[in-house]
Amino acid sequence: LFQRHHATMPIKCNLPTTGFSTPPPARSLPNQNTMKLSSLLIIIAAAGQSHAWSPGRPATSLGSKVTSNVNDGIKRHNAKKVALSSPLSVRGGTALDMTPASSLVTTLVPRIGILTSTLLYFSPFTAVRQACTNESLDDLNPVPLAIMAVSSLCWLVYGLSVRDPFVTLSNVPGSIASIWYVMTVLPLLKGAQLQTTQNIVVGLSAVTINLWTWLALTNKSLEQVSSALGLFASGLFIVLSGSPLSTIKTVFSTKNSKSILTQLTFAQITNTALWSAYGLAIKDKFVYGPNMIGLGFGLIQLALKLVFPSK
Repeated sequence: LFQRHHATMPIKCNLPTTGFSTPPPARSLPNQNTMKLSSLLIIIAAAGQSHAWSPGRPATSLGSKVTSNVNDGIKRHNAKKVALSSPLSVRGGTALDMTPASSLVTTLVPRIGILTSTLLYFSPFTAVRQACTNESLDDLNPVPLAIMAVSSLCWLVYGLSVRDPFVTLSNVPGSIASIWYVMTVLPLLKGAQLQTTQNIVVGLSAVTINLWTWLALTNKSLEQVSSALGLFASGLFIVLSGSPLSTIKTVFSTKNSKSILTQLTFAQITNTALWSAYGLAIKDKFVYGPNMIGLGFGLIQLALKLVFPSK
């Protein structure tokens, strides 16, 4: 093939008519190595454009197959990157059918949920400020405030671990507000009430810190860490949702539901309903599980407020 190519390839040499008896060899005729290299490149290029790459297989089909394999590899690589960066992969969720309804639940509902979560956390603000002004708790129940301080921090850490902006942002204001509640209420507490509140804050904080330390020092995968954080945060939220009912005995005996904050009750019902819908949409049991239970507790509180109005 090499010989046939050279036999048909014309070599032109323009010789000067004056000044030289022979042409400069280095500039007019290529040497043998250059000719071989250029001929080889021409042959390879011609073979790439013909069907002679391999017997019975066109070069274009081979190129298409290689391109297809490369594209498949890139798609699989990108799919792995998306799976690793997606909160659904950490929570064990599956891909959603992004219909208009599901898209609404996964985008608009959690945005509203950030607002309702903020309202939930700030619902005791007026009562705490009034207690601070009067230097007396009156009928304010400090137990939900103590649990809220730790629960909001746990949910904040869980949201960061799964990189869910809605869960994370919805707990940032609450973490700050709940710490202020505890710091404001503690000087007003006395006797058994003070000891109970202190035990709740210190005990839950100790468990939380030990859990975080254990998860950080053990060789746990990101999925296992997020599951542990989500399970613990869910448990705390269930306790927080039911904590206003800690005065249920007093409510029945006095037939007065003043110890159950009205703002907190309505905020809890609205907030848990929205987050239950969002959790079901993204298939995160740590979101919809505790919120559905919290919704039930909120409805019980509402029933008590209706049966035994505040006096």
